[in-house]
Amino acid sequence: MIARQAGAPRARDAAAKARPPAGGWDVLVHRAVPYGWPRELALTAVPYLKAGWSTGDAVVVIASEPVRVSLRERLGPEAGAGIEFIDSADWFGGPMRALAGYHDRMRADWWPRGRLRLLAEPVWDGLSPLETREWQRHESLLNVVFAGTPTSIMCAYDTVALPPEVLAAMARTHPELAGPDGPRPSPEYTDPAEYYAECNAGALPPPPASAAHRMFGAGGLPPLRAFLAAEAARLGLPEARTLPFVLAVNEVATMIIQFGGGHGSARLWGRAGELVCEVADPGRALADRFLGYAPPPPGPPPAAVPAPPGAPGAPGAQVGQGGQGVDGAMWAVRRLCHIVQIRSGADGTRIRMHIRLDHG
Repeated sequence: MIARQAGAPRARDAAAKARPPAGGWDVLVHRAVPYGWPRELALTAVPYLKAGWSTGDAVVVIASEPVRVSLRERLGPEAGAGIEFIDSADWFGGPMRALAGYHDRMRADWWPRGRLRLLAEPVWDGLSPLETREWQRHESLLNVVFAGTPTSIMCAYDTVALPPEVLAAMARTHPELAGPDGPRPSPEYTDPAEYYAECNAGALPPPPASAAHRMFGAGGLPPLRAFLAAEAARLGLPEARTLPFVLAVNEVATMIIQFGGGHGSARLWGRAGELVCEVADPGRALADRFLGYAPPPPGPPPAAVPAPPGAPGAPGAQVGQGGQGVDGAMWAVRRLCHIVQIRSGADGTRIRMHIRLDHG
């Protein structure tokens, strides 16, 4: 299933249930605000936040403590009391964790109160190259998964502290740039589908020769789960997070058995403070275009049925082109993992799941 086609309508439907759209209420606005010093940020952010507060929007700030303190002082006690402030270190624990948090809070709390007006300050310190790339993908994905929803997002970027590659990606992942003189189009903005493909362009390095290995097929999921639990314990994954890890890998293996080639392999290893598991389907390609970045619609998942020739899961077909089950499965997998990488082509599909060892 193509998430760009499915994800935005799902978010839009949930917002519509919260409040009937009127005028430009259900239009996504996504801007970056580059700033060189706190006062410059305040010149743009304070009028933006006050405008939302005065019109009854749900106004939220996700930022570091210094930024939150500075904005509270400039907003004043009345406006400040009507705005929700969240610590960016708590919110931005991982790209999918933040995206799922947006989905959950928008539906449960923010959209029912009105249009959402959000100021977010992503955390770029202490990230690996993979994490940096996935956060940049996250910024681009916001343009897809919340398209057609009553949402305004302004992302703050410190041009003094952040490296050039992060600032370059800022211009490519935000349709507009904001400043004290108002918004302007970003000339470097890149279509999210093109940006997503760039993120997936590099080949995954092969698993290490020391990686534990297990084949699986129909009827082989119980021994696979036992293998995963034992290897996770050996590699130092805390017991409390072993079940989510096993569930994520089991979901991918089930997807391959039901919708893919019917059998595959799992390889598991530890690397730089994380547990990595790669599940491979050697016989089927997966249509990955924003796959698993939007929650499935409510209701029971579709029943698995034998696929006729040419259908998803049959010889010569791509899994996921019409597979609501695949899209829903990958949403669950992404929520259970820190980062999920997908590479797919003529030689099959590789889904690599990363789980942190130190924290969730």
